[in-house]
Amino acid sequence: ISNWSSDVNRRGCAFMGSHALWFFPFLSSNFSVHLTMLLRPLMKMSFHDTISISLSTDCIDIISSIRAMKILKRMGSPKGMWTKDARTSKVYVFNGTAEDTVYQFSSVLDFSSSPGMAHSRPIRLPSLWSGTGGAVYNGYAYYVMEGADELQVIKYDLANGTLTDSAVFPVEVADHRPVYSLNPETAVDLAADEEGLWALYTTRESESINLAKMDPDSLDIEQMWDTQCPQENAEAAFVVCGTVYVVYNTRVPSRSRVQCVFDVNDMVTNEEAPLLYFPRRYGVHASLKYNPQEKQIYAWDDGYLILYKLSLKRKLMV
Repeated sequence: ISNWSSDVNRRGCAFMGSHALWFFPFLSSNFSVHLTMLLRPLMKMSFHDTISISLSTDCIDIISSIRAMKILKRMGSPKGMWTKDARTSKVYVFNGTAEDTVYQFSSVLDFSSSPGMAHSRPIRLPSLWSGTGGAVYNGYAYYVMEGADELQVIKYDLANGTLTDSAVFPVEVADHRPVYSLNPETAVDLAADEEGLWALYTTRESESINLAKMDPDSLDIEQMWDTQCPQENAEAAFVVCGTVYVVYNTRVPSRSRVQCVFDVNDMVTNEEAPLLYFPRRYGVHASLKYNPQEKQIYAWDDGYLILYKLSLKRKLMV
């Protein structure tokens, strides 16, 4: 595993240290699961609903800087998603934007040292995933099904290989837009943090990105917000302690940067949040997945699988 490069200021300027890259091919799998679950709609709520939700932790941290990064591997696909389950510490690789096989590794070390996919466990999902907006939370994979007439969210048990639940996201297909203009394959971006499971999405009625708090057990929507963060030139986003960080770039890739922050607890405003830059790498991030246990971002950047270390501080001290 390569050395971390260090950040020299709060705006994220970094000097890269040495890095190592590995290429790994795919393995085939005979693993199969039958899709037998009936689809049901999610509970619909408007932005004006005022049902209060009970957050699971007292986390009140905000990112102060992106301290360092390291590159672990290079994949064949320029777009995809990889993440680590905070509960099990297992690593999952979703290569591509419309596939059905997830590759599981026992740890980040096992993943980085594996010759190709030799140390992985291929898991065949019951359907193709759509885009790079999947998430892994408490042993379950959550993703939007590719090619469905509705935005169908799937919950899949990664341990025993069964479809646990599915639900229709409360946005009509005809009314939705890609959540990020620079990654048009992703209709809904699912994210996990200290507070649970979230969904980011955009509709044709709004030019900004919307946020929904989801019940990870039932897939019900608990509350919705309009973040006021523009969809245009957004490449990805992630959630930390109930705060959304939307990352922007340009169509000719430059420095990725957090330009819009939305806090569901209203403890920090977008104007008060620090301006955060990512170290410049290869292109546009296809996905950014936060691990609350490690305080790290698992990033996919033009086929390179990258880790970013974060520095956090109390929101009230910003």
